[in-house]
Amino acid sequence: MKIWHYMLIGLCLLTNRLVGAGTDTLTYEGITFLRHEIPVYTFTKFNLQQVFHMNYADYLMAPTEIQRWQKIAPKVEVYEIDLVFTLYPKDINKWRTDYHELLSDRLNMLFQLDTSFRSSDVKWNMILQTDCETEIQAKDYFHGFVVKFRPKKVRFIEEVKSPKHLRALIRGVASTKDSTVFKVLERNPHWDNMLVVADWTGSMYQYGAQLVQWHNMRLSTQTSRVKHLVIFNDGNDLRTAQKKIGKTGGVYYCKSTEIEEILSTMEMVMSRGDGGDSPENDVEAIITGLKYLKGHDEVILIADNDSDVRDLGLMRSLSVPVRIILCGKRRKEIHDDYVRLAYQTGGSLHTLQEDIEDLSSLINARQPGNTPN
Repeated sequence: MKIWHYMLIGLCLLTNRLVGAGTDTLTYEGITFLRHEIPVYTFTKFNLQQVFHMNYADYLMAPTEIQRWQKIAPKVEVYEIDLVFTLYPKDINKWRTDYHELLSDRLNMLFQLDTSFRSSDVKWNMILQTDCETEIQAKDYFHGFVVKFRPKKVRFIEEVKSPKHLRALIRGVASTKDSTVFKVLERNPHWDNMLVVADWTGSMYQYGAQLVQWHNMRLSTQTSRVKHLVIFNDGNDLRTAQKKIGKTGGVYYCKSTEIEEILSTMEMVMSRGDGGDSPENDVEAIITGLKYLKGHDEVILIADNDSDVRDLGLMRSLSVPVRIILCGKRRKEIHDDYVRLAYQTGGSLHTLQEDIEDLSSLINARQPGNTPN
């Protein structure tokens, strides 16, 4: 029992059964960790965070980092902490450090600094870096804690109108009252390698910002699951009479999932138009993503439930299930266009409150002579 305890808790996670096993959980001193194996830890640019560096096989913190935390701690609330190690050496018989003792010392050092880190509201990650082959390399990797936080007082943005608003939301210094995209993505962890197609017209900016914030918060653990992102603004400010089905335009895809690339693309598309009339070219945008972007397992549409689908007739060309996240505030029931799009493609519908996989009842209720739910 003692040997297993040391292997599990002391980062002795190197047996053939665990190597490459992905993410699992373990509990130590009342803290439940999500364990991740990744090649190398990367710091996310847009997160508000405090880094506590620790030398390889050591547990002491730099006084300057302690002082900085003491200064900002009363004004912020912590939501996530990354504990970062290197998975070296890979051969258990070559270990010289008592990793169980080292882990205990590092945690105790952190808790002495601030007992609020033990709050049940804080999510913990144990991140094992695997890309080092020698001790010299391992010493160059980051070791220590990354404490992620948000201000205790954040301003609410009722309507996102500018790139400044967009960046404030992604950094977590501002918020909106709606959390639909967050809730749906968290409820569906089986959606992997997602091609996300997002309505990027004026009323939908806050929901696209939620997606990017969700993605950004998971970059350091490489658990985002966003493979590609397509955004559309329904024609780049074309007049309604100029919008041709299948050729409306205003569809753009990001060249990478790096945050700065995504933000630059979003800001550029904002400058080219915000939709104008109510109907949107959702299906054209999905077709574009499927044509130019490969390697995805799921197609997710972030859609405006308050708007019609301009090009619903094109859905016959779709051969993959479309999972639709429905956003918007005005319409209380699910728009018929999105029920039809999800049903015809074998997809699903997702609202703030529920995931609807079986669409037959919705379809039957909306047949002529029936009253919609």
